[in-house]
Order: sequence, then C-alpha cells, then structure tokens
Amino acid sequence: MTTNPTNPKAGWDPAWEENVYGTGRHLNRYPYHAVVGFVFKHFGRVPDRSQVRMLELGCGAGNNLWFAAREGFSVAGIDGSESAIRFARERFAAEGLQADLRVGDFAVLPWPDASFDFVLDRGSLTCTRQATIARALDEACRVLRPGGKFLSTIYSAAHPHKAFGRDLGDNTRDQFTGGYFQGLGLAHFVPREEVAKLYGRRFEVASAVHTVEEETLDTSEVVNAFWKIECVKAP
Repeated sequence: MTTNPTNPKAGWDPAWEENVYGTGRHLNRYPYHAVVGFVFKHFGRVPDRSQVRMLELGCGAGNNLWFAAREGFSVAGIDGSESAIRFARERFAAEGLQADLRVGDFAVLPWPDASFDFVLDRGSLTCTRQATIARALDEACRVLRPGGKFLSTIYSAAHPHKAFGRDLGDNTRDQFTGGYFQGLGLAHFVPREEVAKLYGRRFEVASAVHTVEEETLDTSEVVNAFWKIECVKAP
C-alpha cells in the first residue's frame, strides 16, 4: 500500500485516513442510487446472484457492497483506510454477510485476471492523480471477465470547487483552501477529452453522462459536476 500523495503512482492519499475515516467521518451506511440502479439493470435478473462477483475500488465503509451482499451477490472491496475496512468488516460480520475486504492500493489489485463480473468506482479514482487513475483502470480491466461491466463516477472539470485547489498540471489539484475538497487531499477533475483518453483506450464506453447540479433556492450556483461512465470489457 502506497502512502505518498505527491507520487503520481500512489493509489492512496493518507488524508482520507487522517482527516476522514479515522475520525469517524464518511462512514456511510447506505448505497448510492446510481449503484443500485446499475446493479439491477445489468444483474437483477440473474438466476443465481451468488455467481455474480462484484469488486469496489476504494470501497470506504462498504455501503455499496453491503447492499449488493444483502441482495445475494458475491462482493469484494479494497481501500487504503484501515479504519474504513475495519468498520465494514465489523458491520458485515454483525449482519452475517460475507465479503472479501482488503486494505491495499487499488492501482495494484491482489486478485487474479478475469475474477469479476462487475467493477465499481464510486468516486474513488477521482481522489488521486491521472497516472494513478490510468494504472487503476488497467487493473480494473485485468480483473474483469470478458464482457464484464465497469461503472465509474468521477468529478468533472466543470466542478466549481476546483478553483480552491493548487493546480498540479494534470487536471489534479491539492491543498484546497475552501469548498467541498478542503482536507481531502487530492482531487482529479476530468474534462470531456479525458474520458476517451482514460476509459476509451481500455474499455468499450457504453455511456458517459455529464451531470451539473445547481443550488437554485437563492441563486443559480453550480455546486457539483461529475461524470457517470459505464463501460464494458471487450469479449
């Protein structure tokens, strides 16, 4: 497991342990609706869900995997935070659920080739640099079976809070002085052309949806911008 946030090959920024999971923050308990929808769209009618293997990169407290395990899927997850993985393991054990949960680097996956039917990145790759994202996508493609699905949500270059960070030159920023990312270490913001560069070179991109969210009660202010990218590994 790497721990140097200035190293573009590192898949783990210790700020998430020191400032977030280790302090009890972001220990989410419920799945994200985009994950729920994707799972049921592609795997909801599978006769034996236990034969469908799902891996989450940067799984955090395991909230998405918890949902999938309760629905009968076989799940695995990796995260650099010992606190988050410990929380997830204890929760799964308390509910009698099985999961292969490991502390490690999502750019160096400890599973063999063609191990999974579905790999998920729910806002984890966006927390590192471009070179590491490329390495992690290589690894995601490696462990996917031919025809397997990959879902990634990643922040967009249109996100207004990137302005608070120091530009590192590869669409990544750090040292945020305000906004959502303050205290969270690195954040990578993907422009449109980078979707093809990062994802299209490794997968068949089935869908790339760009979403911009605005707060409109008092003023029309953009508060979030992200990509939802659905991919398939070539047969």
